Amino acid sequence: MDWKLTATTLFCDTVKKWVPIMVYKDGRANCGYYYRHQVVTKENPGGFSCHGPQGCALCEAYKEDVFSRVGK
Repeated sequence: MDWKLTATTLFCDTVKKWVPIMVYKDGRANCGYYYRHQVVTKENPGGFSCHGPQGCALCEAYKEDVFSRVGK
């Protein structure tokens, strides 16, 4: 299978929202919600309870699922 990335939307218990998770062919996993909302802003003054895709159980689980299906 020739692919560059795959993505899905999963419910994150940490932020209590549906978040986009992307997995790249090279093994990286990213959370679109984290990259969009990680900055403390006027709308998000308290900061953010998520610490990013590194060590995220949801990102890791989806990455494992993707690579188990493609046979890597």
